Amino acid sequence: MRRHLSKQAQWVRQLLPACEGDISLAKRQLVWLKEKVLTDSRGQSLLRSSPLTDAEEQQIDLYIKQRVECHKPLQYILGTQPFCELDIVTRPPVLIPRWETEDWTYRLIDRLRGHRLPHPLRVLDICTGTGCIALGLSAHLPKNTTEITGIDVSTDAIELANHNRIVHADRLRNPVSFQQMDAFKFCLRSKKQPHLIVSNPPYITAEEYAHLDKDVKDWEDKRALVADEEGTSVHKRVIKIASQIPETGLPRLVMEMGINQAELLTEEMSNAGFKNIEVWKDLADRDRVILGE
Repeated sequence: MRRHLSKQAQWVRQLLPACEGDISLAKRQLVWLKEKVLTDSRGQSLLRSSPLTDAEEQQIDLYIKQRVECHKPLQYILGTQPFCELDIVTRPPVLIPRWETEDWTYRLIDRLRGHRLPHPLRVLDICTGTGCIALGLSAHLPKNTTEITGIDVSTDAIELANHNRIVHADRLRNPVSFQQMDAFKFCLRSKKQPHLIVSNPPYITAEEYAHLDKDVKDWEDKRALVADEEGTSVHKRVIKIASQIPETGLPRLVMEMGINQAELLTEEMSNAGFKNIEVWKDLADRDRVILGE
């Protein structure tokens, strides 16, 4: 027991640099790493089931080394990230789902539930990444009311999104498909126009990217993070695509954005003919999402 407690304390100390010195966070991360190791080795994660074996301790040592020395994101080590009650599979270099995105996805679900929807509602998710937004919508919107397509230019992203679709097949209430394609090409080739476009596009500037932490810069796809024109170049392309969608009384576009981009994107959407433009704040009270009809 004494050796176990000593090892615990050592692991927590080792994790502190990756947790900005926050000891409570280091303890939580250690719990998650131990649960990962026990689930993988024993098929269950009961931390008090029996002492760790030497092999299990060595695996925890390896994960902590990856976390601290290699700056590997915890979500990539654990292999999943919770999102809309789904454990979304994560692996580098595909963008890890963020809580800000989950927050507005839930808010959009509530908004759509309160509307009389076209049947079926066709949703296009641009820059789908892991597929988390598309899968979250599928799992929570009323059954067989929606058809969702996620697209991305990244092969890694589409492979992972399709894997997540298979993993969560029993939780999905509406059909979802994923395609590797540029958004403009998709809309030109598609026979059925979407009613709604959702997107979490890249919105970080090159200057901001230079100052990001290593656990982002060294692991996640730069294409999913950085955009030209002060981080808004992809937004402008998506606005142009969404402006061609006929009005239905629903939002035609719901799009995540960065700090200090709301004013510019509001003007872009207004000039493109959008009405009832809204800006949603995230839980940290920062402008995070722009939408319009």
